Amino acid sequence: MSARLSVAEVLTHMEAQLARHKERETYHGEQETYHREQKALHAVEHETILQHYEAFKATAGVAVEIAARTAEAREPEPPNPPELQPGQRIIRSRLAARVLEEIPEGSTFGAAWLAEEVNRRYGQHLKKPANARLVSAALRRKAANGELRLVQEGGAHREAVYAKE
Repeated sequence: MSARLSVAEVLTHMEAQLARHKERETYHGEQETYHREQKALHAVEHETILQHYEAFKATAGVAVEIAARTAEAREPEPPNPPELQPGQRIIRSRLAARVLEEIPEGSTFGAAWLAEEVNRRYGQHLKKPANARLVSAALRRKAANGELRLVQEGGAHREAVYAKE
């Protein structure tokens, strides 16, 4: 500013600055109150969540251990398959028939499940895994011979369901 300002101009500038700074002081005081309230709110929420987090973490660790024990105890040892004759041709539909012999009476099943079971039990002995199509043909033959009962006919997008009698 120039040194040639009048006293009235200096007073006007100083009053404007005083008003501006008073307004900013009031504004920041309000903000300080708001931020103090928000800080307190977030501190309480943080403490609550921290307590629940610690409790959940402790419980979840124990629950996982229990679930792992249960899963290990539930996982049965796969039955040892009867010895397959070395050099003898392995016919997958006969393996499916072996699995069917062990299924309890009245159980219902489909070709996909039976194919999975054949592959689980005899997979290491097979050159090609058993598929649902091959097993389905074997199941249809058994149903035609009266060894199985057709519970639900299959279709293009739904497999047939059989029951052992």
